[in-house]
Amino acid sequence: MHTLRPEIELSWKRSQLSGIDPARVPEPTLLDPSDSAGRLLRAARPVLDDLRIQLAGTECGILLVDRNCCVVSRMFDSDAMRSAMEDVGVLPGVALSEETYGTNALGTPLEVRQGLIVHGDEHFLEPFRQFSCYGHPIVHPVTRRIEGILDITSTEKTANPLFVPFLARAVRDIEARLLEGARESDRRVVDAFQIAARQRGVAVAAMGQDVMLTNKAAVELLEPGDHVALRALVEDMPPGESRTLDFALSSGGYTELRISRVAGTESGALFLLDVDETRAPVRRRATLQDATSRLRSRLAELRSSTGSIAILGEAGSGRSWAARECAADPMWAIDAAHVVAEGERNWSARLLEHVETGPEHVLIEHVDLAPDSILALLASLASRVDGPRFVFTADPADTVRPAARELFARCGAQVTVPALRQRIRELPALVAALSTELGRSEIRLGPSALAALSEHTWPGNLVELRAVLSAISDKEGAMIRVEDLPEPYRAPARVARLGGRERAEREAIIEALQESGGNKVHASALLGISRTTLYSRIRALDIKM
Repeated sequence: MHTLRPEIELSWKRSQLSGIDPARVPEPTLLDPSDSAGRLLRAARPVLDDLRIQLAGTECGILLVDRNCCVVSRMFDSDAMRSAMEDVGVLPGVALSEETYGTNALGTPLEVRQGLIVHGDEHFLEPFRQFSCYGHPIVHPVTRRIEGILDITSTEKTANPLFVPFLARAVRDIEARLLEGARESDRRVVDAFQIAARQRGVAVAAMGQDVMLTNKAAVELLEPGDHVALRALVEDMPPGESRTLDFALSSGGYTELRISRVAGTESGALFLLDVDETRAPVRRRATLQDATSRLRSRLAELRSSTGSIAILGEAGSGRSWAARECAADPMWAIDAAHVVAEGERNWSARLLEHVETGPEHVLIEHVDLAPDSILALLASLASRVDGPRFVFTADPADTVRPAARELFARCGAQVTVPALRQRIRELPALVAALSTELGRSEIRLGPSALAALSEHTWPGNLVELRAVLSAISDKEGAMIRVEDLPEPYRAPARVARLGGRERAEREAIIEALQESGGNKVHASALLGISRTTLYSRIRALDIKM
């Protein structure tokens, strides 16, 4: 074997990490085409017809795959080429991803997001080395997402260098037709909106691929978080379908919502919300809503109460802030995470000194990390009627040791601080509040950025969100788009549609892949599933590694 080109060598290393046997063609995995495959095929069909004429007599083949690397169209100049391709599993519906078939001119360009020639001997699978190919990504001009890969294949030892400009031109033609289709789709959305907006007493909103429209009533009624919720509701609706439901508004209350998918569009939708004309318009509120407003009210109640308080929640969710909100100043704080470093005797002595002579309120951070002996001491101190008022912060009760739960039970009140993923509808208000904390003018999230951030699971909670906002500091005063966000936060749209079980499954797979260093053989063993099943779930759950 000759020396591999750097880009091919990297692909071979990824193929080896995936545990692929180069001597054997994998069992074909048939997948359903992606949601956008129909749009791609409609845009590509006239171009493919032209390619068929131009390639007559050349013994070449043309393959088109969607964004999941699933074969949606094949075209062969000869029966011999068709037979050779089918012998190695190139069939309609088969996913020819790099992680399954190794280095190839369909899966690898999708992986590296650029066109790539793969000469015969550069294929990772030995049965594929009879072909030389060039694959070129098809990028949607509006969304900038890869819609698929167009490939040209020959049976020569090396690919013809003219494959590159030849296929690049064909891809440009397909992309132009995708843009034309997007414009026509958005025109249909605008037409549907204009007709619906003639109705009185109705808030009207419409969403298309590159358009968002609202009438005056909808502007007054809907907040940014509502737009995210509306888009999530329509994701799984087929074109032409309608439904009616009660819709919870970010500003409080419910309204009847009628959703209609706009016919002749890929993602267009019309939303009609009933507005009682005798009722004052819903006013936008500067304060945080839902879970946060309830938390603030509860903390305010506790300021005037007596007895110790346990503030429970995930790390980074705002436990320390909540602890200070529910107790008056002055408050002395000590961290139970430092017990091991200081030693139990020294830490206890410092605590007892302040209990006897210090302020009326004592904050014990990370109390669940304290040894059982310290927890017993704290339980005794918290029960005293003549001592200071204790406020403890800790992880959720169902994740800590029994001794910590016993301490919580002795407290007069327990307050749970919700995780950020449970407050997604409040994201715009939280971003505004954190912008102020960071000493900056308000950061404005555009619809695409808000949708992407809403799909993130936020394991680091508010601390993680604050870090993201700090990372986009150079965009101060500007509307933040999804491409302005750090790379890990540009989440795929369909993650928003996952249910609780699927989200948990997705997180488990990501954790296994990280633990195994990206080796899918090891990850599948950790999860107790086959490698084929792992590949299938990675695609279905849109996991990018």
